[in-house]
Amino acid sequence: MLVPVLAPLPILAATAVALAFRDPERVIERRDRTALAPADGRVMRVGNVFDDYWQTEMTEVAIFLALSNVHVQRMPLRGEIVAQQRKAGGYRPAMTDAATHGNNQLATYLQTEVGPCTVTQISGILARRIVTWLHVGDHVEQGDRLGMIKFGSQVTLRLPTSARVLVKADDHVVGGHTLIAEL
Repeated sequence: MLVPVLAPLPILAATAVALAFRDPERVIERRDRTALAPADGRVMRVGNVFDDYWQTEMTEVAIFLALSNVHVQRMPLRGEIVAQQRKAGGYRPAMTDAATHGNNQLATYLQTEVGPCTVTQISGILARRIVTWLHVGDHVEQGDRLGMIKFGSQVTLRLPTSARVLVKADDHVVGGHTLIAEL
């Protein structure tokens, strides 16, 4: 009699995969001097951090992507990808600060007309794979697809400290739509 109880599990698993891997078309309203959200999710925190690549302090917006969010990331600004760096790490729950600094991640560094920008895709406890569709030397438009993190994860966006951040912790953002900051 255990079989009828377990019968819905494959359907639930298939639904979770379909939700996480969806990639809806979005009309991007491009705006100069404004950064758009790089991902769908909930803002975890906003604060200043030191960026090792750019060798300067930057404003960071951390976004948690739940299993129900779209897991495709988008470019927040127009510019040129000047570097990408993978960092091996663990698979802690993505909604924690420990994940921000200790999990497997891929940082994409973008030079824009308003200054440097870093978008970092960070794996979570279920996420094991970070995919990128853009590479060093690519010229990108605001809203272009950057890549995908498979299942629950976190994305951080770093901008010059002169940015006026328009979101706060616990705000829900939509990739390619929500205005994150004015520069």
